[in-house]
Amino acid sequence: MLKEFILFIKYPYTAGVIATVWLGSAVLMAINHDLPIVAMVIINMAVSVVIAAVGFTGSKEV
Repeated sequence: MLKEFILFIKYPYTAGVIATVWLGSAVLMAINHDLPIVAMVIINMAVSVVIAAVGFTGSKEV
């Protein structure tokens, strides 16, 4: 069972980087209330897609 769980979390570093981007943006928006929320979310979405495209496409080996 543990082997199946570890295979499910195959790219934890990429997921961690994406989570850090979102959490960092949330902290910035909490500190500065004048930041445009919609623009920040759109930027986060674009960055997340780029990071996911690079980080989650690895070798096909298991």
